This record gives sequence, C-alpha cells and structure tokens, in this order.
Amino acid sequence: MSPGSRLLAEVQAYLAAEIDAAGGREVCFVASLDANGLVIAARAVARGTADMVLALPGVARAGDMVLHNHPTGALEPSGPDLHIAARLHDGGIGFGIINNSADELYVVVEVTRAVPETRLDPLEVVAQLGEHGPIAPVLGNYEDRPSQRDMAAYIADAYNDGGVVLLEAGTGVGKSFAYLVPALAWARANKERTVISTNTINLQEQLVGKDLPLLGQALSEVDYQPTFALLKGWRNYLCLARLELAVASQQSLLEPERVAELVGLSGWASRTSDGTLGDLPTAPTPEVWDEVSAESDLCPRLRCPHFDRCFLFRARRRAAEADVVVVNHHLLSADLSIRQAQDNWQEAAVLPPYQRLILDEAHHLEDVAANHLGVQVTSRSVRRLLGRFDRGGRGLVPALAFELSSGGSNLLSRASLDVLQLRLVPAMVDARRATDALFARLILRLAEVPGGVMRVDDTFAEDPVWEQGLAGDLGDALSAFRRMRDDVEVIADRLGADEVSERRAPLLQEIRGVLRRLEAIADGLTQTLQPAPQGPPVVRWIERSDSRGQQVALHAVPLDLAPILRETLFDRLKTVVLTSATLAAGGDFTFLERRTGLSIDPNPVTVKEILPSPFDYGAQCLFGVPTDLPDPRDDELGHDQAVAHVVEDLASASDGGMFVLFTSHRALRRIASALRGGLGTRWPLLVQGEAPRDQLLRRFRDSGRAILLGTDSFWEGVDVPGRALRALVLCKLPFKVPSEPLTAARLERLAEQGEDGFWSYLLPHAALKLKQGFGRLIRSRQDVGVVVLLDRRVVTKRYGPTVLEGLPPADQVIGPWAEVRTKCEDFFARFGIGAEV
Repeated sequence: MSPGSRLLAEVQAYLAAEIDAAGGREVCFVASLDANGLVIAARAVARGTADMVLALPGVARAGDMVLHNHPTGALEPSGPDLHIAARLHDGGIGFGIINNSADELYVVVEVTRAVPETRLDPLEVVAQLGEHGPIAPVLGNYEDRPSQRDMAAYIADAYNDGGVVLLEAGTGVGKSFAYLVPALAWARANKERTVISTNTINLQEQLVGKDLPLLGQALSEVDYQPTFALLKGWRNYLCLARLELAVASQQSLLEPERVAELVGLSGWASRTSDGTLGDLPTAPTPEVWDEVSAESDLCPRLRCPHFDRCFLFRARRRAAEADVVVVNHHLLSADLSIRQAQDNWQEAAVLPPYQRLILDEAHHLEDVAANHLGVQVTSRSVRRLLGRFDRGGRGLVPALAFELSSGGSNLLSRASLDVLQLRLVPAMVDARRATDALFARLILRLAEVPGGVMRVDDTFAEDPVWEQGLAGDLGDALSAFRRMRDDVEVIADRLGADEVSERRAPLLQEIRGVLRRLEAIADGLTQTLQPAPQGPPVVRWIERSDSRGQQVALHAVPLDLAPILRETLFDRLKTVVLTSATLAAGGDFTFLERRTGLSIDPNPVTVKEILPSPFDYGAQCLFGVPTDLPDPRDDELGHDQAVAHVVEDLASASDGGMFVLFTSHRALRRIASALRGGLGTRWPLLVQGEAPRDQLLRRFRDSGRAILLGTDSFWEGVDVPGRALRALVLCKLPFKVPSEPLTAARLERLAEQGEDGFWSYLLPHAALKLKQGFGRLIRSRQDVGVVVLLDRRVVTKRYGPTVLEGLPPADQVIGPWAEVRTKCEDFFARFGIGAEV
C-alpha cells in the first residue's frame, strides 16, 4: 500500500485545499480512521507559520489521528514532533505528517487499537495476600488480615466493573497492600497505570520507599517486575538551566552570603539522583531556592539545552512508563485544574493520562481542592516576588542591567537599558510602595476585627476602608504592575532583534516568568477585593497570618466544590477508590458523598464498606470520659485547670509516654505554661511550635516517657507504635469554628437549603477528626494504652451517641475523674506500666 493510499481522495483534496488557503503554512488536522486504518474524514483545528503549528490539547480523542503538514515536503519528524507524538500515543491517538499537496503521508505513531480488557480474578488477587501467596515469605511474620483480603477483593471488582468505591479501613488493616496488589495485577494484565494520591509525605515515602519495592521483590518470584514512580510538584525539583543562570549571574543576583549556598547546590546537582528538595541534606534558604527551582511558567521544555538531563522531565518520563504513579492531593488538584481549563481529558497534563485512581487519606480531598482551586495572595509572597526583581542592588533587574550595559555601543541594548532604568525601575518602586501601603491599610483594618479574620462579602464594597485610601492603594498597585509588564515587553521585543539575544534569553525569560506571577497576584487582589459580579459563588476573606499581625493574607475559594469534583474527577475516570481510616461519620458515608459530589444523581458509588481493624481494642485500649470537668465553652479557665490536672495525674499513672492534643494553639500555649510549673523536670515536655514536628517526634520516641503537646498536625499522619506512646489526651471535641469564613459560608449555604448545618456539617466533621485523633494510640497488635476525652458534651448532649458510635470499640469508663483515673491506673498496672513499677 503506497503512503497516499491511506487517504480517501476527497479527504486528500480537503487537506490540500485547507493548506493552500493557509498560504502553504502549517495546518493541524484531526482525522478519523476506519477499521483498516484508512483516513476517512478530517477537520482543520489550528493554523500556524511555515515552521510550526499549535498542537492543541484535548481536540482529539482516542482512536483519532492528528495530522499536520511540513511545507518543505520533507516528512522526517522533528524533535517536537516526536515529543507530541509520544504524548498523543499515551491517550490512544495517532500522529502523522503530510506534504502540502497531501499526496504523501508519513505515520509517526499508529492509532492504538482498543484491546479487550483482561478481567481480574478477585480470588487470585486475594490469594497473593494469603499465607501461601508470594508476599508472605518476603514479609516474614505473616499475619492473617481478613479485612485486608476483603478490601483487595472489592478493589479488584472495581477495576473490572468500574465505578467509585468507598472503603474505610481501620488501623492495622494494611490498606496500602490491599490496593497496591490489585493495582499491580491490573497493570500486569492490561498495561494500564494507576495513579495513587495521598495527603501526607509520610505515606508517599512509605509507598515508594517500602511497600512498592517489597511487592516488587515478591512479584519478581512470579515473573513480574512492577514499575512505579513518585511525582512531586514543580518547585520540588532543581532546574539545571536556572542553576546555570544563577551561577553565571551570582554577583548581581544574590547577596554575598548566599553565593556559597548556591555553589553548594551546584555541587549537589552533579551527585543527586532525583534533584528534589527531599534529597538535600540541608534545606536551602527560600531566596536561593527561588532562583533555582523548576517553575512551569519559566520552562522552555524541549528548547532547553538540559531537557534530556532535566530532573523533573526524567521523573515525568518515568511516570509515563510506570504501572503505579504516586502523587499528593495538591498535585492531583493541579492536574484537574489544568485539564478543566484546557478541556483536556485524554492527554498528559501535570500527570500522564490515567483512568484508574486510588485516593488514600481521601477525607482531605475537599479541603485540598479548595486550597488549590481557590486564590491566595499574601503580603509576604508579594514582597518576596518584588524582591526577586531587586533586593538592594541584587536580583533579576540588576542582572539584566549588567547584561544590557555590557552591550557596549549596541543601540538596542542602550535603548533597552534606558527603558529599564527610566521606566521599569520607577514602576517597580511604585509597585513596592503601593503594595506596602495596601497591606498596611488592611492590617490596620484587621486590628479592629476580633481574631484578625474578616469575611469579605458584597457589603465590603461599602466599608470605610475604601474611602480611607484602599481604593487608591489598589489602583496604584495594579497600575504599577501594568507598567512593569509593558516595560518588560518593550525590552523583550528589542532583545529579540539583538544578535546576542540568545545569551540573554534565559535571564529575560526569568523576568517574564516573575512578571506573570505579578499578573497572577494582580488578578488575585482583584478577585478578593473587587470581584466581578457574575460567576459561581466564592468565599472571600482577609486575615492576619502571623502571631505579631504584621502579615496579611487574602483568600477567595469556590463555595461549592461538590459539582466541580464530580465533573472533573468522578465522571471522567473508570475506577476511583476512596479510602482512609476515617471516611464514615457515625458509621455513615453520607457526609463524604455530599461534600465530594458523589451524592449527585446518578450516584456512581458501587460499594460502601467499613472494614474493621484486626486489633482487639477491648483488650488493648481503655477509653475514658470524665463527667465532672467544666464545659470548655462555658468555663474556659476552669477547663484549662482541669486539663492540666488530668495530664499530671495521668502522667503519674503512665510514667509519661503521652500525647495531649488540642484544637487551638492558644489553648496549647496556656496548658504548656501551666504544666511547666506542675510537672517540673520529671517528664520531658515537648511543645509544638518550639521545634520542627519531625524533631519533636524523634525526641518523643527516643525518650520513651515524654509528654508531647500538639494541635492539628498531630491529630493524624503520626505513627508511634510501641510503648513510647501509651496515653492519649484529647482535650476537646474538634468542632470547626463556626465563625471561620469558609465554614460560615458553608453553614449559610446549608441553611439556605433548609438544612441544619450543625448536624449535617459541623458534627460529621468533628466525628471524623475525633476518630483520627483516637487512631494515634493503637498502631499494632502489641500496643496498649489509654485514651481520655476531656469534653463531657460527648455524654451530656444528644449528639454524643453519633460521635461515640464511630470510635473503635475500646473498653469504656464514663464517670467522675477520680473513677476514670482509678480505672486508668488499674489498666496500666495490668500491663506493668507506671512510674512506680
């Protein structure tokens, strides 16, 4: 068959006519093929120059072929052609090149024909986890886990039949193996990847550093070597091109005390295997990492001379070939955001194409999506970004001024230097002055608001702060940003005609990239302070962002994420598994389904199961609720005193080894102050905020008898198995603060819908958070310990049974503190735990 014979005559005529109408320049087409690979129809989708044409994402679907012409008549694919062809192939799309008369066709990549899926046998999947399967010998000490096998079977069915599966897996179920084994079995049978998204770095590192290598070792015994990759966000990777630029411009770019750090990074770059922050022995300063980290809007992709060695693109290439790709919820949300903006559901975006997704720690999905899909502007980030232009004679603008002044008699360089010195620098000074004034005015306004957090709604347009000068500050800032943009564009256009522009291009690209960030900040300021009246409902607020109140943050977050998540995630994929130790509030999944859009008809959920923990909570754990402590809402001071008293009593009974978890930093600081006087030096006291979290945990484990006081980040994602942690105090039911802007807006929306926000939002959230906190204690079959909840509302309010129903079935004692304390002492004595044993 000759090349041209793959084109129907009428299609060939259409292609040639469209190319002729474009003056012989490049035109991009999407073609349809029949079962024999014959091109039977085509449509033009983009037109370009004699050298290139856009390859628009999302215009073709699996089974189509993208065609474009080479006006020279040479059909040899270029480097960019091959890159695009590889991307399209991932989505099942072919790629071909034609000449201008369309009588020659060179197919670079054939359309991937649909291959029938090979169904998994759930019994075979489960058998891999059994006593006689390939995994048990590698694990060593085999433990029978019925819930793990059930979970794996449910997930195997979900791969076969599609749909959304909700699986709450209690502590000790071994959920990572329960979903990894069927994911790898599916990849082996069908050559199709699974994306696994987690919330915490700890779980990512466990999956990639421990679980997947172990499974790889086990499955190699059955002639299968699975592949996997960890993908991180752009700024986690070192950019070799930016490092090269920073080293070349170090004298004008960085302060002298930072140059040695930059040289150290340069040496590390030649040794590191993955080029990420996690591989650095010491974290770099933000100023240095800002200059060398990978940035999506600064990256020239294939045009970069370091592309083949690029750490980020090497990771992305590994991910494109991997059976399992591990990411976090933030990166997943970024991928969804870009796919939604580009209407690209078939090709690579931030992540390679995927149709199977496992969401571990899935109870965080809504909050992470809200943070990522919303807008945030902080005074600190604006000052740092303007500082990248100029920091006391160091930065991108001084570096560019040095480059331009080295142009000698070059007229374009001198003209550009004039623009830089006479227009860009004054505009930059005006931008700094205007934004400083704007943020200072907002800080003064927030000083009048209790708690330093102010909801920004439609009535904010009438706030006196506008007449007091906010309108002028905002207008001046936006005007300065526009002038900076215009001046940089003038310099860029002139340098484009400069014979040495290629050498200066990286520096100019850096400035353009930072300028795009300023434009994003301008858009963020507008969206938070003066949004357009149309559009979906958005929650806006302003807050002081540090303890001294010298920083301010502005936020705008979509109010209702449920339909967004449903449309961009659950309706797009074949299989989605949501799992966590806490998905069901009070034994019910309704809260999660409503918050994530799964309850919207038709409901795609096929399985909802709570898989019980294998631990014997009745024997391993005692749960106590004192009923004679002051109500934390009615008597804050009295409750503080009671908490300190309970901690001291319980420490004596357990000889330390205790977590004390709070719902606010203020309460933590008050109790820490009280305990320092009461505990003396008998037990080491570790307080969140006085050292990094990992350092506190390491000291806690090493001590074996320390008392650690923590807030939100210690309620979950913390694993301290063994005797180091044997007592857990939960000071208060973890209700969201109803006055927090996003919470208040969600409660208002529920009220508008005729629902009780407390019962349908605040209570389920608190029940899930309490279960997370409870789960810090018992982490293995050998662990024993006591959990004490110092909030009597759980037994005095009618919502109490709903909260208690979802907790592990520990032995309970409810009564006066003296009774609870005695039961705790008896429990510890039974296991040989205590200060006097």
